[in-house]
Amino acid sequence: MENDSGNNRVHEKDMTLYGSVFHRNVCWQRSYHRAEGEELIMALYGSLRNGLYNSRRFDLPNKSELLGTTRIPGYALYSLGPYPAIYPSETGSVVAEVRRFSGKKQIEIAKSIDYMELFGGYHREYVDLEIEGKKIRGFIYVYDEDPGTEKIEHGDWVEHLKKKEES
Repeated sequence: MENDSGNNRVHEKDMTLYGSVFHRNVCWQRSYHRAEGEELIMALYGSLRNGLYNSRRFDLPNKSELLGTTRIPGYALYSLGPYPAIYPSETGSVVAEVRRFSGKKQIEIAKSIDYMELFGGYHREYVDLEIEGKKIRGFIYVYDEDPGTEKIEHGDWVEHLKKKEES
C-alpha cells in the first residue's frame, strides 16, 4: 500500500467494493462442495418455510418430507428485508422446519436450494436437531458475516411476517 493518503482512500474503497463481492462470487466457486448423499436433512428458517415464497417456488411440500418444526439454539435471526439471515449467538435461538430430501428428484431440488443459499452469502453448518424427542443431524444456512440489521428476538420468521402485516 502506498503512503499517499489519497491513494490509500482509493485502494481502501476498492477493497470495500470488491473484497466481499469477490469473495462470495468468485472464490466461492472454487471452494463449493456440492451436498451429497442418499438423503439430505435441512433446517429451513426463512423463505423456504411452508407457505412462503421459496417453499412454493421449489414446491417443497411435494418435493420433500416435513419432519417437523424445532428450535435451534446458538443462532440469532435477522431481517435482510424480504428474507432473513441467521448468525451465531450465545443467547439466541431460531425456529426452523426440518425437511428430508431423498431420492434422485428430491436430491436435485435440495442441490438447487443449496446452490441458491451458498451463492447468496450463506454457508452450511451441521447441527443436532430434536423433533418430538428424536435427535437427528442436519444442516442450516448461516450468513457469512454479521448482518448488522434488525435482530428478531423471538427467532421466528413466520411470526415476524405476521406481525409486520398487522402493523
